[in-house]
Amino acid sequence: MLAHELHHCSRWDGPGYGTTLGETLISEGLAGHFAQEVFNWQPEPWESVETSVLRPHVPRAREEWNNARYGHEEWFFGSAALPRWLGYSLGYQLVSRYLTAHPHGRASALVHADAEIFLPHLREI
Repeated sequence: MLAHELHHCSRWDGPGYGTTLGETLISEGLAGHFAQEVFNWQPEPWESVETSVLRPHVPRAREEWNNARYGHEEWFFGSAALPRWLGYSLGYQLVSRYLTAHPHGRASALVHADAEIFLPHLREI
């Protein structure tokens, strides 16, 4: 958890945590991957929602990607419409797919990366 939060602190020196859904998804995904990079852990439970659960929500995520008025609590903690931890897991999966496509990439090196570079990978989920 400490490594995750340290990544957030480092990201504040660049683009910040984010104000749009896309930016916050990527901030959380990068922080999760940074913790994995540092400690070689398995993903946390909130980063591990099954892809089959994520997939139906991908169109809405694409639609709201640039929305600064998205519902943070709904996306990250769940609601009647969205499953618990959707935002954490979706962000983690987006970063995973980016790193698969860029095998020499690391979350530590991507700390200031623009969220837009991850967007093309949304269609892979």
